[in-house]
Parts: sequence; structure tokens; C-alpha cells
Amino acid sequence: MAQGSIFGTLSGKIGNVVVYERNGKQVVRSNPKQKDPKTPAQLAHRMKFSLVNKGLSPLNKIIKIGFKNSEKNYRKLVGEAYHTAIRGEYPNFSMDYSKVQVAEGDLQLPSNIKIITDEDSGVVNFTWDTQLALPHLNSRHDDYMNIVCLNSDILQEKHAFNVAKRSEVKATFELPKGWDYKSVHFWIFLTSYDLENNSNSLYLAVDNQL
Repeated sequence: MAQGSIFGTLSGKIGNVVVYERNGKQVVRSNPKQKDPKTPAQLAHRMKFSLVNKGLSPLNKIIKIGFKNSEKNYRKLVGEAYHTAIRGEYPNFSMDYSKVQVAEGDLQLPSNIKIITDEDSGVVNFTWDTQLALPHLNSRHDDYMNIVCLNSDILQEKHAFNVAKRSEVKATFELPKGWDYKSVHFWIFLTSYDLENNSNSLYLAVDNQL
């Protein structure tokens, strides 16, 4: 309630207007009520945005490397994931990591890429063919293979850059102790021999265990 009289200054709140004195002068400012209706649509939006931010946060540094020659950045990828990588209905949303890219470029990926896991040892084996599907596209035998792994339960990332050359047709990756195959997601991408360019990333599902 505002206080004052015709003989003094006015101070306090009148509706959405706040009146107070500062340095001997009377100040009048509007103070509109902050509306937070928490409608179902608004709650769904907040949950989706929070889920995407948390889900992609461990991949932030990887994305900066993977998209170094792209106009895309982490914020843009968060926006894309918001629209394409959320599945389910509110409030039962989940991340579909197969819709997420961690690298982009014009190098050609190998063909016939396979992933085989050994549950006992925690070793993951990757194989691919050297034959190119499109020989005219940018590629060399000494391009480097990169492997990215995300544990979506604990939101931790592990990677192995330059783990093998294209010509070697295989690479291995060891999971940290305690990581469950049901919670891990893999991407691979290539980096050129001079480390200047990347390929697009490819998401690989773990569906073939020894």
C-alpha cells in the first residue's frame, strides 16, 4: 500500500506501479506481474529443452571438433535435437541419440561398417571396408578414424581420436569399467590425414554381442 500525503513524497505500490524516493527524487516504475501459467504445452517445452541440454552437454567439446568447418554450432544442434531427437509423449520423453550428429564434413565414410561387442572384456570392435561407395568423393587411405561413446545413464563421454587409419579396416575401443552396453551410444567419423576436414558422423547401435 502506498503511503504519503499532499505534504510529502509518495512511496509504495499502487497496482502494477512502484513509487519510491532515490537521492531526494521520486521515482515511478511499472512492475508488471510475472505470468507463469504452467500450461501443459509450456511444461512439455521446458522438459524437452532440459532433456536435450542435459543429453548433449557431455558431447559439447566433441561437437566443437566435429563441426569445426561447419556453420552449425552447439546451440544450433540443441535446437535441431529439440525438434528431431525427442521421442514419447509428455511427461515420458526420452532422447533418441540416433538422430544426433557429432560431426559434419565432406570426407567419405567407409562402407559396410560393423560393430561387435564382447560383454566380458568390455572391448568393442569396429570393422569396415576400404572400397569406396563413391570414389570421386574426398577420401584417402590415411584418413583417421574417430570413435565417440556416450553413457546416457550417467551422462559421461569417452572418445578415441585417430584410433586407426582408413586402410587398417579395424579399430578397438575399451569401455570404462561398470558401463552397461544397454546405456552406451557410439558414433564414428573420419578426419583427413592433415586434420583439416571431417566426415559426417555415423551413429552405431550395439546389437551384436559375442
